[in-house]
Amino acid sequence: MPTKRWTWALTSITLAAACAGESGSQDQVEVGEHTVVIRMTDDLRFVPENPAITVGDTVVWIIEGALPHTSTDKPGTAGVDEHTILPEGAEPWDSGLLDPGETYRTVLTVTGDYTYVCLLHEAAGMVGRLTVQ
Repeated sequence: MPTKRWTWALTSITLAAACAGESGSQDQVEVGEHTVVIRMTDDLRFVPENPAITVGDTVVWIIEGALPHTSTDKPGTAGVDEHTILPEGAEPWDSGLLDPGETYRTVLTVTGDYTYVCLLHEAAGMVGRLTVQ
């Protein structure tokens, strides 16, 4: 059973995501029962680095700090091809440039392993992984 604090945090994340100016079909995505939050830090990391996701979960990337970031799984956009891998049949995502305070969200509907990158900080090792079960 969620606590009041968790419910408030989830509501805040949902509202922030809805106001983040997301593009494309992501605008129509409803936040489901399960939301996984990934923080993008000034240490140039995605935290947590490799969360387990269940098909249909909403993943929300939040900038935590003063630096802009991206979250991109679109093949051919990274400097290293292995930094943008997605399972066969999965739709790629690209948050575009996110400034501090902005968020991006997507719903993952295909099982498998995803590798994604912050295009701005790829050379510094800002590469993330998701396992969708």
